[in-house]
Amino acid sequence: MLQLKTPLSPVESEMLLQCLLEMENDLKSKHTTSNQDLQKRTALISARQKVESHIYDCFYREEITNMVFALDSLSRKYNEQLTEQTSSETAASVGSSLRTVATTRAKLKQAAAPK
Repeated sequence: MLQLKTPLSPVESEMLLQCLLEMENDLKSKHTTSNQDLQKRTALISARQKVESHIYDCFYREEITNMVFALDSLSRKYNEQLTEQTSSETAASVGSSLRTVATTRAKLKQAAAPK
């Protein structure tokens, strides 16, 4: 079992929960029953429940991997919002969100790093 060396802030937890829920919903919408999708969905549900309960000391590697993947997807979505036409207020908001994604992802990767 893996544990986060630094707990997530409330903002980081909320962002991660949104990512996990979005990934879960994407898998549900596929309507597939492949073994791989069922395992992934189970890992997502388990990770989401642990984050909701603020349990940060008993993650499986697959849960951490899925959380990092979810944050990477969110990061790509935020990056797509930044264009030359983006207002400074929107850019500042997106930048703040990207910073939160990056710190959350770093905490997760640190937990999964070999000792």
